[in-house]
Amino acid sequence: MQAMNFFAGLLLLLMPEENAFWTLVGIIDDYFDGYYTEEMIESQVDQLVFEELMRERFPRLVNHLDYLGVQVEWISTPWFLSIFVNILPWESVLRIWDVILFEGSRVMLFRTALALMELHAPAIVTTKDAADAITLLQSLAGSTFDSSQLVLTACMGFLAVTDDKLNKLREKHRQTVLMIVGERAKGSQVSEDSKRIASKLYSFKQNRGQDETDPADDDRNMFKLEPRFSGLDELLCSLNSDLEVGTFPSLQDQVDRMKIELCTLLEEKRAAVLRAEELEIALTELAKEDNRQELNAKLYIEQLVQEVADLHQALAVKKEQEAAVVKVLVHLEQEQKVLEVARRNAEKEAAALREANSVLQPRMKANDNNTITVFIFATGANVSR
Repeated sequence: MQAMNFFAGLLLLLMPEENAFWTLVGIIDDYFDGYYTEEMIESQVDQLVFEELMRERFPRLVNHLDYLGVQVEWISTPWFLSIFVNILPWESVLRIWDVILFEGSRVMLFRTALALMELHAPAIVTTKDAADAITLLQSLAGSTFDSSQLVLTACMGFLAVTDDKLNKLREKHRQTVLMIVGERAKGSQVSEDSKRIASKLYSFKQNRGQDETDPADDDRNMFKLEPRFSGLDELLCSLNSDLEVGTFPSLQDQVDRMKIELCTLLEEKRAAVLRAEELEIALTELAKEDNRQELNAKLYIEQLVQEVADLHQALAVKKEQEAAVVKVLVHLEQEQKVLEVARRNAEKEAAALREANSVLQPRMKANDNNTITVFIFATGANVSR
């Protein structure tokens, strides 16, 4: 049956075969009654309930999915039918199962699905088409390895999603699902009846054609009229019995079906109008974004031009400064050369002075000695007088 193989396989990994079978039976009967029947009525009801919760909690995200042509049930149906097995990592799946089995209801299914939408909504609203959105959701759900954050968000962030609220919403949508299922059954029955009647008419026509193509005289044709009319009587009796049994839909049923089709068309029209409005808003936003980008580009270009002009000016100033520095360095080098020449001349003069001093020093000593001798001699002469 649909999606049961996933968690049946999980149960077989955790326990013996017989225990896994009875555990599966208990889960199906106690927690998911009506989910895995031929019509899957309860599953369809829960999908409508989840879509209403999505529109209530995440209107912007749902509007974006409507704009892309993605129905919420396309994403949530595999989640609910498989109880997130093969959707989330094993640790997250087992923790969700713990809460479901502990609470004894499907509330945790809705909370977990809403938590996944909340965690990945920022990435979903950036998608551009339906395939991108579905692929992104599948990949993001499979990479939700932080089971603690997921369970905490589901249990604490969506406390308003209770069993009583879900039951009220189920009662609200169950009649719609039953009506749709009934219409499908009537449609299939009418199709089968039409095929059966067409087959009878075709076989009668074939028999009649064979009678007309067979060459025979008047006596033989007279004898063949009786079985031909008997076949016609059988066909009319069969058609009358079909009409008496009521295999064809009554006028009221046709009116009801047309009402449902009208409601469906009105809903599709509303969705189309909504998508058109979303498209218009998106185009307006794109135009605004283009204008903003163009304005930003102009401002950026002007800023770049100004920066280039500033750089040219700064480069010119720097060149002037470099020229002034070079001029100063040349002047300093020239002064250094002059100082070097002066230093060398001073050293030469000092060397000459030292040499002259060394020559004059003995002469000065000799002159001093002569002066002292003359003075002494003169002094002695005066004394003798």
